[in-house]
Amino acid sequence: MSRREVIALFGGAALAWALPGNAQQPGRTRRISLMVSYAESDPEAQERVTAFRQGLRQAGWIEGRNARVDVRWHAGDPERAKAHAKELVNLQPDVIVANGTPALEAFRKLTDSIPIVFVVVTNPVGAGYVPSLSRPGGNITGFSTFEPDIGGKWLEILKEIAPDVRRVGILTDRAQTGFTRLRQAVETAAPLFDFKVVALDARDGTEIIRAVETFALEPNGGLVVLPNPINSVHRDRIYSLAAEHRLPAMYPFAFHARSGGLVAYGFDVVDLFRWAGTYVHRIFNGERPGDLPVQAPTKFELVINMRSARALGLDVPPLVLARADEVIE
Repeated sequence: MSRREVIALFGGAALAWALPGNAQQPGRTRRISLMVSYAESDPEAQERVTAFRQGLRQAGWIEGRNARVDVRWHAGDPERAKAHAKELVNLQPDVIVANGTPALEAFRKLTDSIPIVFVVVTNPVGAGYVPSLSRPGGNITGFSTFEPDIGGKWLEILKEIAPDVRRVGILTDRAQTGFTRLRQAVETAAPLFDFKVVALDARDGTEIIRAVETFALEPNGGLVVLPNPINSVHRDRIYSLAAEHRLPAMYPFAFHARSGGLVAYGFDVVDLFRWAGTYVHRIFNGERPGDLPVQAPTKFELVINMRSARALGLDVPPLVLARADEVIE
């Protein structure tokens, strides 16, 4: 049985546990601390929180009746994540839900006893958060994001859509070490597509502007935008910079292409938040987080924004369009 089949099998078990008929109705209200990697005003953030609450509700945990969810938002700021983590741990929750690497890193330093369910964390084994995906042990489990080998797929698609690109800027934040292997995978795959790669290190909106504008001074450039929180928070700025400097760009999540980016290849982030609700339910029912396998996405989608392609003067090959799960006209 393949690793992905094992993950799917565990996922099916999680869904069975999540059915309302299996929910226990405890006499006290269970408290959940949730930290989100976006700004509170971001519609994408609200959609994720709504999905998490749906997952809880489907498992029988109703806010105001037997559950309470305390939400904080760090908007890609690691220092804010640390401050919110301290505040949320002090609330003595029954379970913590950490969205993204900065949130998980902050919580992990504060507690080794409160169960933590992470959502959208890259390479949790390599980053040292869990020793194993199948048996994470300790107080941490959750839902990971991209495996490093997707870096080659991003470059392959970018090459097909924009064959004139010779230089690829990897927009990243080196301070977020959880994304190091993903960046390295892109760098390793680059020679296969005759790309020269440049790491564009940026920790805030101002640094993103400076890094992209400097990179765009030379011709035949394109971008690979890594899924670190600061890139998601400043995604509109990145779309504008890519359009202004005529840089074909590959993004990690479908919503990027739907909201103005050229092309995205990734998974349904929102769905993972629903699954996080099922893991919280299982922990409330007495299962230990260390016995719950870390699950990875198994379904990926290719989304192409033809408006952005036409604005860049790109003629997307019919075979690429035929493979796309969604084409935005």
